Amino acid sequence: MRDRVHLTPLVVFGALVLLGAVRPASAIPVFARKYGFNCTMCHSTFPRLNDFGQRYRANGYQLPGREQDDKTILESPVPLAMRTTFGYTNDSFDNVAGADDVSLFRVEGLDLLSGGLLGKNIGYFTIYTPEIGDSNWVEGQPGTLEMANVMFSNLCSTKLNVRLGRFEPAYVPFSVKRNLSRSPYEIYEFAFPGGPPFSDTQVGIELTGYCNKGYSYALGWLDGSETNDSDDTPSDVYFRLAKVFGQGEGQTAGQRLGFTGYFGRAKPDGAPAGASREGFDRFGVDLALNHDEWNLGAQVLWGCDDAALWGTPTDVDFSGGFVEVNYLPTTRFTGFTRFDWVSRPLTVGQDVTRFTIGGRYHIQDNLAIHGEYSHGSWDIPRLVPNASEDFFTARLDWAF
Repeated sequence: MRDRVHLTPLVVFGALVLLGAVRPASAIPVFARKYGFNCTMCHSTFPRLNDFGQRYRANGYQLPGREQDDKTILESPVPLAMRTTFGYTNDSFDNVAGADDVSLFRVEGLDLLSGGLLGKNIGYFTIYTPEIGDSNWVEGQPGTLEMANVMFSNLCSTKLNVRLGRFEPAYVPFSVKRNLSRSPYEIYEFAFPGGPPFSDTQVGIELTGYCNKGYSYALGWLDGSETNDSDDTPSDVYFRLAKVFGQGEGQTAGQRLGFTGYFGRAKPDGAPAGASREGFDRFGVDLALNHDEWNLGAQVLWGCDDAALWGTPTDVDFSGGFVEVNYLPTTRFTGFTRFDWVSRPLTVGQDVTRFTIGGRYHIQDNLAIHGEYSHGSWDIPRLVPNASEDFFTARLDWAF
């Protein structure tokens, strides 16, 4: 096995200094540097994409309608960027077994990003999170290649694009990697023991396309759950269909309605080699509505897992979702709030609810002040005392 890279806080600081030296301190990330635009070219507020950014990503990281004029990574500035955050976090728990309260200042997260064009209609995108040792002022993280994919775009005008590698699948209509809040989408985190939550990136192949009158589709074939053996044939498949009414992509303009289906097979966690795989299914409906400075997003997911995946006598059926509202009065400020819920049977745990509210103010395009409060609770009415979490953070987010 290849040795993993271990970074001490001193090495992390050195990397920040060296990478910052590649460009002036006012420089902005990979794609904005390439075209000489501001981050607001693709982001309503980073990391959340706007409509142009969504179409740019879907077009294989090249300007829609200007593919002939776009430049490869050999003709552009160094395609390297970094993002991290520093601030205060207070996380307190009540009746949550094994959870420790936290109250401290620290650096959290270090992502190294690269992306661009290898050739006409051939784009790539990678995110690497280097291994960092935990300390009082730096939150530790494992070394992970979070994304590494190549996209062949416009194989049949905009109706066929192919993405290969590790990527965030299209069955997630509200990107976890570009979410404004630090608190999670609870339904995206819910999965059987050892199973793949929707928040995870996946390895496989995905076909996507934009058709006339606002229709789009995605089809995918994935390795799926990490509980499977390495010689198990990939068997997880999914689809997504969406329709946008009006101009836009449903991010900051247009009204979007979508449907998602996921069909997977996985071994129960800890099952011996050669054990049979069991089925799990997900179905969802989502919408995004926009009016002036307001954006409303919502999704509901239903799931059914075979009993063996949970070790229960009967199959596990569950449902959940979220409703979120974003307010974008200017390119500098964004307010957001969200309500999450997950309804689970008694055999696998407690119901979950979470309320989140916060805001971001951009000092510069690539430097934002972030404040957020979130309250989560886990409860089986009349049977189990309420367990809860109160999370607050105030921090600076950098992307350069």
